Amino acid sequence: MDRSLHCCLCGASRRPTQKPVESFGNNVECLSIKDYRPLQEGRWEASPQLLVGVSMWRNGGTAPGQTHICDACIVVGLKAAKRFVDDALTSLTTA
Repeated sequence: MDRSLHCCLCGASRRPTQKPVESFGNNVECLSIKDYRPLQEGRWEASPQLLVGVSMWRNGGTAPGQTHICDACIVVGLKAAKRFVDDALTSLTTA
């Protein structure tokens, strides 16, 4: 049986037009801090950058091309990531 025909997490059928999705992420965004905050004197880097990434993948796995994560399960992961971000922003802005 082709494992990429169903979601490896919930078992939902993959849509015929959807290619198998084995993981989900933003490929890491590189932010130049000077575009967001004033840079103080005496730092050790001239152009500091912050790397920001969101990614998710299944715990376990199979050979490449033989697994699939459906959109609904990706939404579950994105909501968990959003909770993390919201909680972190709350704790950082109330400190």
